[in-house]
Amino acid sequence: MYEGARSITGPLLASLGASALVVGVVTGAGEAAALGLRLVSGPLADRARRFWGLAIAGYALTVVSVPLLGVVGALWAACVLVVAERVGKAVRSPAKDTMLSHATAATGRGRGFAVYEAMDQIGALVGPLLVAGKLALTGNDYGPALGVLAVPGIAVLLLLFWLRARVPDPHAYEREVEAATPTPR
Repeated sequence: MYEGARSITGPLLASLGASALVVGVVTGAGEAAALGLRLVSGPLADRARRFWGLAIAGYALTVVSVPLLGVVGALWAACVLVVAERVGKAVRSPAKDTMLSHATAATGRGRGFAVYEAMDQIGALVGPLLVAGKLALTGNDYGPALGVLAVPGIAVLLLLFWLRARVPDPHAYEREVEAATPTPR
């Protein structure tokens, strides 16, 4: 979802009057937030053990901020939403990666991470193509182009809630594998 939005951040901000310098500063600030805040959200996830809550909150921030980018009319608001989307990534990434590491204990870490990366790359390809197609169909109207990204975003949130109900404690995957593995004598 976010890759689709990031593919048009520059032109979107420019359409609201941003110079190339402003686009660079805003996108750079967003990346700095996405990377730097992980130094806070990672230890927070470890201490609080609230992996589901942090992952869901991070995804929710992205699901809200991306479609809103298409309807705001003020440059300052769009800049805030661009940074907010990256903050969502910073909040969700350490918790998501931790849960993924627990879940892959049952399937095989290499296989689990390979499937995750493949799905992530498919999204990175499909998101911008979906946005480009919608822009072509609507005469470069950013609202519908970014609004369409709400559909996969909501699907991800529903999937996360479903998974949370099924496996409230992600560490349980590793305990199950440990219990099933015979101990060497």
